[in-house]
Amino acid sequence: MPAPSKRDKQSAKRGAQNKSVRSRLRNLSKNFYRAVEAGDAERAREIRDESQKVFNQAATKGVIHPNKAARKVSRLDKALASNRSE
Repeated sequence: MPAPSKRDKQSAKRGAQNKSVRSRLRNLSKNFYRAVEAGDAERAREIRDESQKVFNQAATKGVIHPNKAARKVSRLDKALASNRSE
């Protein structure tokens, strides 16, 4: 089996870095929706603000597509707004 190329090594390294970012995004989303379901609007608002920042950073760094970041943030805002009206 041949030795891994430089490109393979770079891909593995970037993949490991991106995995932690994507994991953080998923955890923030889960925590947000749990707070919304529990009716904790203040906690949900804090998580939404943090999530917005992290999603935008991930999009800027190329970890996720910018449209995906915008869609996710929009859905967080929508969920928070619908929770307030109830």
